[in-house]
Amino acid sequence: MALEAVEVVNQAEEKAREIIAAAQAEGKTILADAERAGRAAVDAARAKAQNETKETLEAAQAKGEAAGEAALAKAKEEAAALVAEAKGRADAAAAEIVAKIKGGGVG
Repeated sequence: MALEAVEVVNQAEEKAREIIAAAQAEGKTILADAERAGRAAVDAARAKAQNETKETLEAAQAKGEAAGEAALAKAKEEAAALVAEAKGRADAAAAEIVAKIKGGGVG
């Protein structure tokens, strides 16, 4: 009977070792799967951040170009107004000079 008891204990110990080995293998598999999932999540987040950054930069560039074009248009309008004003003053000055010459009042 004692020999049978030792055999039962040996079988139980072997079964326990098998269970432990299976649990360790499963733990390694779970860990590897978690690492792959983590890397995939990081890669996805990185790609999303890069895409959002690209979109933000493109929007900022478009906004900057629009603002630059608006500023250029305003500057052209202001320059045209200054040219028109200067031309008007030049015409008035020329008319005044002609009038002085005709009137003999130069000098």
